[in-house]
Amino acid sequence: VPAQRMNDEYSWKAASFEKFSSFIKWPKEANIDNKSQPFVVGIIGENPFGKILDFAYVDRKYKIKGKRVQIRYIKSNRLAEIPGCHILFISSSCKDNLSDILTITNEKPILTVGDTKGYAERGVLINFFISKNKIRFEVNESLFHKASLKVDSRLLRMAKIVRNK
Repeated sequence: VPAQRMNDEYSWKAASFEKFSSFIKWPKEANIDNKSQPFVVGIIGENPFGKILDFAYVDRKYKIKGKRVQIRYIKSNRLAEIPGCHILFISSSCKDNLSDILTITNEKPILTVGDTKGYAERGVLINFFISKNKIRFEVNESLFHKASLKVDSRLLRMAKIVRNK
């Protein structure tokens, strides 16, 4: 894959964090209404975004849910840094310890996002995939309830719905 195309792909995915969040309601304990606290986006494992997230959310100061955004880069063995994230992007480099990561995010109001084949069936809430040269996403709808996240039906209509394997 040429670097430019990868860059466009990850720019699109970075922007989709903000788009997805507009269709999702976090529970009270996630402190979304407290504008003095940042909206935390975690990237666990290898960072496929390069400098895109820092550029968009730190330099350009794009907001999510009206809040400033803090990007937290987490090494795949530093699972204790996961709680407190509102969105957690799980890199394909975490394939082998995905179940350990999901044990932590499970039943917490953390929107897990990935772009690795099979991640949604294994319990990641939103997973990107490429179909006919377009970036699409699949949603593990039944797990949103467990995470106390309310997802707007308009987002579900745009997604491919998958179930746990």
